[in-house]
Amino acid sequence: MNKTIESAGVSLPIEEMHLTFLIHKLRNEFGFMESAKTETPKDGSGKTMPLYTYPCYEWINSIDWSGANVFEYGCGFSSLFWKRKKVNLYGVDNNDAWIIHDNIILETDLTKYPSAINKIDNKFDVIVIDGSARYDCVSLSVNKVKSNGMIILDNSEWHKDTKELLDKEDFIPVHFHGFKPIHVDSETTSCYLGRQFNRKAKSIIPMGGTFREQTKDDRPIKK
Repeated sequence: MNKTIESAGVSLPIEEMHLTFLIHKLRNEFGFMESAKTETPKDGSGKTMPLYTYPCYEWINSIDWSGANVFEYGCGFSSLFWKRKKVNLYGVDNNDAWIIHDNIILETDLTKYPSAINKIDNKFDVIVIDGSARYDCVSLSVNKVKSNGMIILDNSEWHKDTKELLDKEDFIPVHFHGFKPIHVDSETTSCYLGRQFNRKAKSIIPMGGTFREQTKDDRPIKK
């Protein structure tokens, strides 16, 4: 039997009503409409976000990264996000439009691009591989990431050989599949966690989620 729901004077099949609510959340609470309109990835609160998948962004955004050392292969909107997280940000890009502060290196020679990370003495809590020459950036990233750090590979479903190269290393791979702001395809952002990674999320209420009171099943059974 087909079930219909009436809301605001409009009667719709229940499946269409559910879809309408989902689209409303994506449009507003995920910030997709504003992102598409401005061609700048923004979350539901209007803050600039990286072009990572929404599930990956929600997890990373919920962690306190204050004081962390972050290196980006490929800078851009994500750099604005990481600066907001109060990290020590470094990076390299082959596009001078994204040299937004002194710690980002401009390197247009792609044979030298991967080794730009060696110009920084630090090891890093986070290394993001999201620019040019991704495959060649892997081995250098593995050597420069801390044992309790992580490597982020964006578009890992697209860069299959790069993903498989990281899969051979001693990391814990976590693949975040889902939609992104601006893009209309479902994509994957992969986080490769060091075996000693121990940063905890401060909140796990997702964008578009609802705070719910604790239930009796979340407490010990009284004997």
